[in-house]
Amino acid sequence: MKRIVTAFMLVSLLAACDNSEKKEPATTNEELKPAGEVKTEITPAADAGPANRLEGSWVIKRAEGNMASMNEGTVYEFKGDKLSLGKDGFNNPGSTEITDKTFSFQAEGNSYKFMYDYHFNGDTLVTSMQNSKQTFYMVKQ
Repeated sequence: MKRIVTAFMLVSLLAACDNSEKKEPATTNEELKPAGEVKTEITPAADAGPANRLEGSWVIKRAEGNMASMNEGTVYEFKGDKLSLGKDGFNNPGSTEITDKTFSFQAEGNSYKFMYDYHFNGDTLVTSMQNSKQTFYMVKQ
């Protein structure tokens, strides 16, 4: 049974994958400053970054879209630039890149990178897989 659940989770992730996205080059604050301006560095507050807000374990309590009920109970665990997905004893470790509106998941040993849009609705983390019709409503454990 665990293998079936694992297979469906992986099929769900792969079905949502579209490897055609292209990233725009990042613009730095230095490039935006007028010539001759004195450069100053701003240090953000320790807990102000989006990665810190996602830090920890989040469990899907409600899901919409493809195979919604199979995704319920899946835990997303964020630790810095690491993200692991797991359910029923299965754990899929990988890496993540987090911005203020998106995060990615790339499983260890896999070249596919899944992109998610996210926002908060109170204490609920609402994520939508890009190029998919899946939406997850997560609460922090």
